[in-house]
Amino acid sequence: MIKKFKKGDLIVTEGTHGDEAYLIKSGKVEIFRSIEHKKVVISILEAEQIFGEMSLIDEKPRSASAIALENTEVIALNHEKFNELMYTKPKALTVFTKNLIENLRIMNQKICSLTLTDNKQLNLAADTTLEVTAEGHLAGKGIILSGETPKADKALNGKDIEIKNFPFKIGRKTTNHSQDLFSCNDLYLVDSEPFSVSRNHLLIQFSGEKFSIIDRGSRLGSILNEIRFGGPVKNNEVELMRNTESRLIIGSSRSPYHFKVTVP
Repeated sequence: MIKKFKKGDLIVTEGTHGDEAYLIKSGKVEIFRSIEHKKVVISILEAEQIFGEMSLIDEKPRSASAIALENTEVIALNHEKFNELMYTKPKALTVFTKNLIENLRIMNQKICSLTLTDNKQLNLAADTTLEVTAEGHLAGKGIILSGETPKADKALNGKDIEIKNFPFKIGRKTTNHSQDLFSCNDLYLVDSEPFSVSRNHLLIQFSGEKFSIIDRGSRLGSILNEIRFGGPVKNNEVELMRNTESRLIIGSSRSPYHFKVTVP
């Protein structure tokens, strides 16, 4: 079912019950929560992204609200319709399925990271996970990603890119990646065997006023300023300090993908 919303329309409300998930066809949607009477933006979503997907799985109240930041058109699916399409037109659910898998992947990596902290740190992390301020998305400069090796520069089409929408996902480009349910990235890197880059390698996140890079279950992990994380290393997350330039190697030290990450 196609639904249209005008700029400023509330699409779903935190705490209410609903049975629909939404795929954005056009426009932009802000997902936010109310914490101690303060609005905390979780993410800004655009075309081909989904929200409200937990309503397909459980019957709990909505965990967040969604508002249209501009005139927006969505495809709404309830539990019954999702099941019907799964058996009759499974390809129509590709975007939904890829997003569900990615959300599970991020959740798993977060749990792995949290188990390495003490109880105090655990509680803090749980309180701040995926809390993003609107200023991080809509004002000022975003993170600048620059290529420092020929392959990295080519992946960015020979120019720096500015990242303002988070999470920003990076991984290896696979054959027919657009139809690969297990591959979901904003930046695809071309690689050959023996692979340095995993299908879903890492993501750049802005959470609780902090920029960080999180491993997504890669085989080799990555290196930030000579510090390894992810892959065989237990630590899955590293912080990107403000007002700094960092060197990021995606894969081992022999990877052809070296980037500079400039944080405002």
